[in-house]
Amino acid sequence: MTSYKACVDIGGTKTIFALVDSRLRIKKSHYIPTPQNRLEFIEMFSKELFRLSKFSNILNISIAGRVDKNGRVILSHNLPLLGVNIAEKAEKFFRHVEIDNDANCFAVYNLFKRPEIKKKSCLIIVWGTGIGGAFIDKGRLFRRGSLATEIGHIKLFDREKQDIESLIGGKYVEAKYGIPGEKLEKLASSGNEKAIEIFRTISKEFGRFIVSMSYIFDPDMIILGGSFVNSWKFIRMGVENTVKKEGIKKTVMIRPVHGKFYVIKGCYFLDEYERAYNKL
Repeated sequence: MTSYKACVDIGGTKTIFALVDSRLRIKKSHYIPTPQNRLEFIEMFSKELFRLSKFSNILNISIAGRVDKNGRVILSHNLPLLGVNIAEKAEKFFRHVEIDNDANCFAVYNLFKRPEIKKKSCLIIVWGTGIGGAFIDKGRLFRRGSLATEIGHIKLFDREKQDIESLIGGKYVEAKYGIPGEKLEKLASSGNEKAIEIFRTISKEFGRFIVSMSYIFDPDMIILGGSFVNSWKFIRMGVENTVKKEGIKKTVMIRPVHGKFYVIKGCYFLDEYERAYNKL
């Protein structure tokens, strides 16, 4: 029953349900566009958990938001789940349930698969529909409280009611330019100048964001994940030039992690991390 773990990634755009084995092979998976209605989401979520519960008694959940120590959603800008106790819903089907923010799950993946970073301080940034963050120091996640490292919602001083996520997050980019991120990448790859220019613009803003985060966290390394990493070849130069221009005096390695399912794979290790560090 425990040869697989059930892993769920609740994202602002889609929710992925998967069974993952100890070699991080995804044995069963499918995704569903994330319902933007609370009741529709809960109905879909419960139905899919029931199906997964036939194969495992362990469930690890990543969410594009924040939950408190009891599993209640306390921050949910891109999901209709504020106030919903996700753990309570999940425990109807699974004996063991762990829930954490998607950036923390991505950080846990890197901790287990890249042991060299356990001796470093690493800022994790997940840049997709929104912008999430996590921080690793001496092999442990910095948590403090449920909202720690929620860097995407740092307010912009000169723009009322705006934060960095609303400036360059995928949801904002699509709303402003009328082009979804995946299509934007395809257009840029085909040489479309408008798409390339959009990437130049947001890369400068992202570079300034990295500068600000470096002054706060002073990381040895910044690890990037999320859908925008797929467009790194159009973003990299703008980010690096901006970081250099803005004057960080130390060399900070920026490492994009390409590929899919890294958050789901991080979910696989979530219960093991919690047992090792007692939810510190």
